[in-house]
This record gives sequence, C-alpha cells and structure tokens, in this order.
Amino acid sequence: MPSAEDRALAGWLCAVAPELRAGALGDEEVLAWIDAALAAVRNGEPAAPVCRRLGYPSRAEPDKHTGDLTALDDFGFDPVVVRGEYRCPTGRCSRRSQADESGREPRCQVDDVPMILRAKP
Repeated sequence: MPSAEDRALAGWLCAVAPELRAGALGDEEVLAWIDAALAAVRNGEPAAPVCRRLGYPSRAEPDKHTGDLTALDDFGFDPVVVRGEYRCPTGRCSRRSQADESGREPRCQVDDVPMILRAKP
C-alpha cells in the first residue's frame, strides 16, 4: 500500500503531467524523460523519488490541481453535468476531481484512462 506522501505526489504528478508535457514540446529528450517518469509510477515505483528526479521536492500535501479534461463530445453524447467525485482508477494516488461545467470527465494522466466516478445520490 503506498504511503500518504506517495499517494499525494502521484495525484499531483497525474494532475500536472499535461503542463509538464506542454512545457517540453519540441524537446524530445525532455518528453522522453517525463514519459519515463510516468511509466515508473505506472509500474509501481513510489512517486516521491520520481518527483525528486523530475526536480520537484516531495512534501506531504502537493498543491491541488485538476489537470486536463477529455471531452465526451467525441462519442456523440450531449454534454451532461455529472455530479460526484472522480478518483484515481488504480487507487495509486489521492487525486480527486470533478467533471467540468460541460460534463467532461477528468483523466488519469499517468495511465491515460478516465478517472472513476463515485456518483452522489
């Protein structure tokens, strides 16, 4: 079971991955380094040392961040606001998120899959 620090850092890494990649556009070496770090977490390495390798010091509670969202429009569905909290699909991290105003669901940036919805009654 991952430590609270590793769960928090894995959530932070998942949320900021799109920004890290955007900042590295055009630099294939840096993009490969970021992808290798995400793969290490995906393959079970604790997030704290991965974040340190990326140059981010670990701490108990990283900043909350929502990350990029993927649209459901591509599937031909009308946008619907879904009420509830999304969580990490693997249980690896502590990240929680919400659908946006258009009903777009958040994605896990480490595994590149939709987060899991825990709907509110």
